[in-house]
Amino acid sequence: MLAGQELAVDSDGQWLFRQGDLVLGPITASQVVEKLYTGELTPDSPVAPAGEREFRTLRDTAAFQVHIARYEAQGRVAQTMLVEQARNQKRVKVLGGVAAGVALLLGVTGWYLARNAAVYGLFGATEEGDGITMDPPTIRLAQARGDDEDLFAYPSNDPRRPDRPQGQGSATGKTGGSGAVASAASSRPPRPSGSVSTDPDGLEMAQQFDQGAINRVVAGNQSKLFHCFKEEAERTPGLAAKIPMEFVIGNDGRVAKLWVDNPQFKQGPLFECLFAELKKWPFKAYDGERATVGLSFNIGKRG
Repeated sequence: MLAGQELAVDSDGQWLFRQGDLVLGPITASQVVEKLYTGELTPDSPVAPAGEREFRTLRDTAAFQVHIARYEAQGRVAQTMLVEQARNQKRVKVLGGVAAGVALLLGVTGWYLARNAAVYGLFGATEEGDGITMDPPTIRLAQARGDDEDLFAYPSNDPRRPDRPQGQGSATGKTGGSGAVASAASSRPPRPSGSVSTDPDGLEMAQQFDQGAINRVVAGNQSKLFHCFKEEAERTPGLAAKIPMEFVIGNDGRVAKLWVDNPQFKQGPLFECLFAELKKWPFKAYDGERATVGLSFNIGKRG
């Protein structure tokens, strides 16, 4: 309304305008301004007062120059807003890409941590429970081993050990347990390990079991063995010992054999409890050479 009033003062009468070869009108000055803002006319559109033949552009017509200036100012503002909007959209895309990258990184990290927890437990290399710790499992091909194989004389504070030499483990004894340990370790033949074994005919037989799957089963079930050690600790007050063990997984996925590499627990309630629990572990069936899994538990603090 204000623009129309100013225009009425500046220019009375009717106006003609040209579009291509057509001359249209007459229309009022207010209508000319309205068509300018709606885009039907531009600052370069020819106009002329009704009754005259000489046309001039709106830009060169004094009656409309104020409106042309306002129109162009609004156009510059709109252009600036479009540029800023484009920048914002670009910024949003960049931030979205960064967020997607961070999400991917977090996803990969979460997958790695979950996999590591499934294999090694939530706290890394050892799993603890009431003074019982477990070292990371080792997996290798099964090797021939007799039931009467000499076992490593692991130190223990158990006073009931019948095979413990007199004075062993004593702080004042001259004959320490280290000599017996070294002697047993030197006399024990090394156990071969690796991913390939050789049969008597010289043919190599590669492993076909999945170590990752075995690790996951061990990690998910190892805590079920803790009650066996707790019961043994109740039967033997003050027990503090390292108890390594090995078991063979048959091709049907069931534990077929167990060795407890500590003379005190080679047989007895602890052995029976461990073997009964291990038989429940759901390993996958596989072909080829059988797998041996080695575990090592520590009970109490050994002095």
